[in-house]
Amino acid sequence: MPLIMLVGVAARRPTERGGFILLFGSKRVMSNETGEAVDARCPRCGATGSLKGIRVRQWFTIFFCPLFPLGSGQRFTQCTKCNASFAMPPEQFAGAAAKADAVQTQRSITMYNSLRNSPANSVTLNELMQLYGSLGEYKQAVSAAADFPVALNNSEQCMVTLGRVYVSQNDYAAALQWFDAALARNPDLPEAQFYKAVAHLRGTPSDPAKAIAAARMARKAEWPGADDLISEAEAAAGNSNDEIRMTNQ
Repeated sequence: MPLIMLVGVAARRPTERGGFILLFGSKRVMSNETGEAVDARCPRCGATGSLKGIRVRQWFTIFFCPLFPLGSGQRFTQCTKCNASFAMPPEQFAGAAAKADAVQTQRSITMYNSLRNSPANSVTLNELMQLYGSLGEYKQAVSAAADFPVALNNSEQCMVTLGRVYVSQNDYAAALQWFDAALARNPDLPEAQFYKAVAHLRGTPSDPAKAIAAARMARKAEWPGADDLISEAEAAAGNSNDEIRMTNQ
């Protein structure tokens, strides 16, 4: 917080200087730590990638310019994918993440074995695919869906979850097939409409018009992020129209 100090004595005559103002305070400054990045899974975005160390310290400032640090500061770990920060150093974060992943892996084994005993259990299959997705094990999620087709085809929610897994793999054509299958069973699934819009927008070739239509259906059900997705699709549609006009000139 900046503070203002008035230094000097008030002037007795208009022609004399009365003093000067000294503005000082402190500010938080973030800096990257040296050393190798740590490979671990980010709890926020689920991406497995490099996590870097950062240090945040308070610095004494004069006129908003940092002069020297106040203390050693606090170490954080930051994901290079989504920029989320976690209040622990990278080496400690990697150990905690490995333990959490081990627990989740054991849980997935238990759920898979449960499905072998009850192969039509759609609830367990959906939870298992979501768990695999959170671990970044997308191939395992697809494999589980293939192993238990009765549970998959009896639940539109399982179909949507499988479609989202394909979106995470950037396989938008396969994702659209499962979103359409889910919507054929239940047209009022905003989650399916939202991610169908994502698949249309991210796929090759991109189809902004279909993305806008699906995102608007998701917005009717107040699905989070639908408005932003519509804006993105409309911008893409405008860029596409500009390219077509330039090509025709």
